[in-house]
Amino acid sequence: MSRKLIFTSMLAAICLVSCGDGDSGTQPTVDTTDPAVTILQPVTGATVPAGNVIISAQATDNEEIAKVEFYVDGSKIGEDASGAANIYVYTWDATGLANGSAHTLRARALDTSGNGADASVMVTICPCPTGPTYHAQNIDANETWRACCNPHIVTESIGIENGATLTIQPGCIVRIEADKGFVCGWGGAGDGALIAVGKPDSTILFTSNESPAAPGDWFGFTFHDATLPTTRFSYCTIEYAGRDGEQALLLDFGAVVKMDHSTIQHSAGKGIAFSQQGSHMAAFTNNTITGCADYPLEVEPEYVRELGAGNSFTGNAAGKNAITVYYGIVETSGTWRHHGVPYRVPEGHGVGIGSQTGTAVVTIEPGTVIQFGLDAYLHVGYTISAGLIAEGTVANPITFTSEQANPQPGDWRHIYISGASVDAQCRLKHCVIEYGGGVVGALESIAIEDALPSITDCEINHSAGYGISLGGGEYPDPATLEGSNSFTGNAGDNVHIF
Repeated sequence: MSRKLIFTSMLAAICLVSCGDGDSGTQPTVDTTDPAVTILQPVTGATVPAGNVIISAQATDNEEIAKVEFYVDGSKIGEDASGAANIYVYTWDATGLANGSAHTLRARALDTSGNGADASVMVTICPCPTGPTYHAQNIDANETWRACCNPHIVTESIGIENGATLTIQPGCIVRIEADKGFVCGWGGAGDGALIAVGKPDSTILFTSNESPAAPGDWFGFTFHDATLPTTRFSYCTIEYAGRDGEQALLLDFGAVVKMDHSTIQHSAGKGIAFSQQGSHMAAFTNNTITGCADYPLEVEPEYVRELGAGNSFTGNAAGKNAITVYYGIVETSGTWRHHGVPYRVPEGHGVGIGSQTGTAVVTIEPGTVIQFGLDAYLHVGYTISAGLIAEGTVANPITFTSEQANPQPGDWRHIYISGASVDAQCRLKHCVIEYGGGVVGALESIAIEDALPSITDCEINHSAGYGISLGGGEYPDPATLEGSNSFTGNAGDNVHIF
């Protein structure tokens, strides 16, 4: 063969490699992207029965999923190539596995180019495949109650102590016998935590073991100062507690608890109460307290701001369907939300607003009602820096009034705004202030001393004394106050200068 022919053949071979079939010369694209895979069921940490367990995984790819393989403790148990809506399913037969044993489930997704990706979860075979499960001992080491052991029956009051955490899994049913309950974080016994976190479709129930069940069958929960901050209720129902007319939940000696998406119902006393300052619900959203024989919720003034959105207080005792706000100082700025029921300051109690380290400002949402018992009051900036922003609307005014069923002038003291208040942070607009001026030295519904708050479009009615009293070295112009607000049924002047 001539050199010319050899050279021509080489060029043809090169062209075949680089040019394909004579088109643009672009080489085929190679897929190197791994798929994505997630195990949807069961979730990690779940307890599963020693029987058929459905494993489902979601797998996606930039090109196409070929199949998903399923493994238990490293051994392949099966695969699924159907992929309806990107979901791949296999049923694992866990029959015969030891109760309480832990296992690793793995899903491996493979695409049509051979790329792969893995996802894993840990599960435990139910340690008690049949219930009921009885509990009568204090918990001094970490312990988990599982739904597969339902029902859990508490036959003696249980203390959670010695640094232990009691975890109650979704779907658990806990029945408590008469006169029993839970005590968490009692100082002498050590720290403790209760974590009861359910799911929207798998809630946790704490209920009476009596038949028929009735309010006050069991004591409820008591949380003391050594309660760990991980303590939480989520998607729980607590019912028929409040033995001896007490409460379903008691926070004591500075205990802090979180709660969301939960219901407290049919307490023979209050829903949630506290007995020592500093105790509070650190987060409280989307909860319902209903059917209680006393007030649904107690809270210190400082922690009203932690009552979040979505809460409902309905169907509680007549005349007591309110949030009780006891004596104390608000030292942290925050909002008092409109929860559909009044805030109530009990007889002889007062709420102060002020901070030693900054300006504490309470903002009150439109539509909110604050009721005061006999001789109760609200002080803004009495000695320390404070503000009060109560700006309602024409349709949703903010109301400061008496707690009495048949209110009368002088049922409560007054709103007192003094020299430590910050003028720009003291604004009342579209408010109703009524039935104040109730004791000697508080002969007005609003007292202003050495301060320049803005008060406009308010109704100041039925004071046992003056509508507004003014004193000190500076105060708003009396004529402006009288012209910017309305006054009805006050025993004294609408605006009075001492």
